[in-house]
Amino acid sequence: MDYPNLLEKAFDEAVPGASAAPAAGHDATTGNEAAAGDSAGAPQLLIWRQIRWSNRRPLIEVEPVVSGGVAEGAHNRASQAAGESAPIQESSPPQVYRPSGVRVQIPLTPGAYLGLRIPRDSEGELYRYCAGYTTGTSNDAAPETGGASAGIRRVPCPEGTRIHRGQQCPRCTARDEFTALHSAHLYPGTLTESMRAYAMLEHRLYIATFPDGTHKVGTSSLHSTPRRLDEQAVATATYIALAPDGLAIRRAEDAVTALAKIPQVKQVASKYRAWTNPLPGAQLRVAHQEAVARAREALAELARTEPEVPLTALDEPWIPSLAMNRPYAALRAQSPEPLAPCEPGLESGSAGFFCTGAAGQFLSAHTGDADAAFLVNTAAWRNVLVEPAQVFTRVRVQGSLF
Repeated sequence: MDYPNLLEKAFDEAVPGASAAPAAGHDATTGNEAAAGDSAGAPQLLIWRQIRWSNRRPLIEVEPVVSGGVAEGAHNRASQAAGESAPIQESSPPQVYRPSGVRVQIPLTPGAYLGLRIPRDSEGELYRYCAGYTTGTSNDAAPETGGASAGIRRVPCPEGTRIHRGQQCPRCTARDEFTALHSAHLYPGTLTESMRAYAMLEHRLYIATFPDGTHKVGTSSLHSTPRRLDEQAVATATYIALAPDGLAIRRAEDAVTALAKIPQVKQVASKYRAWTNPLPGAQLRVAHQEAVARAREALAELARTEPEVPLTALDEPWIPSLAMNRPYAALRAQSPEPLAPCEPGLESGSAGFFCTGAAGQFLSAHTGDADAAFLVNTAAWRNVLVEPAQVFTRVRVQGSLF
């Protein structure tokens, strides 16, 4: 039985020139017929970009590909001529697909089927494409601000570059304006005018605790609250301070890291392990309260030593949205019943399941038995070429005993 596939909704947008998939058994760079995109009834290719959170709801963000492109070697020579370090060379044929530059957002409907195959080239490498770069905006059309006067926007990679690691090609890394914001409180002259306008927005400081009892301190702007925490796959979190701008809040963030020893980063792989091996809820609550107390002591010390930093104390909990109910149910149980881990399909070449909810970049899912639930780390697919398919993930799950 074939199920309606969430990924196929991307082609309802009718992206001009969207390319059909190669015939079975061929890699995605071979065959002029596939490049022409005229194979009647053939499935089509997408780049999985991410799960994006908007208005407390998860959206699958994908980008169809179009026919056309340049040989990897030709692009490498152009990069070298521009003074950049060359990407890893390939012996595969010239690529005939490129990102369309149009991202499509598909609402994640509980109970919906999602299935995909993950093609590789003749060298066994994934087709991974640059995510583009971020710039500031200072006009009424700022997409991330709901019409406010300052915000940020994503720009597609102009070259549609294929990459082998990371998220960006060297050119887009150099173009990115958002990166400088993380250290702008130390080097204020590094921001562009539009990014400085964004940095001057109201910002909050939060302490987040993950299911394994570890923590991170982070910041969110006026326009990324609560979305920033929705993206983080946290178990619980509390906003502890408010500042009139992003430069002050980052000074507070550094103080919490230095004095309370709470880091600013937790890797996605570590978050995933935390979700599949959580602590009991009571231990999590105690761990979070202790981390918040340490952070407040650090901010009190900052106020004594640097009274010019304008901070207002907050005590506002972050509340999971309804879309997160299934994964968070495993944490609310008196005895945690964690979602089982599963291989995301990079080794097997495919993945398929029924979606039941989301936490950050993770999807809770099953393959027919709702009690035999597992957790899918979609971050493994980020910027990777995929093909909608009718397949099911094979995973061993012990259902509830009660």
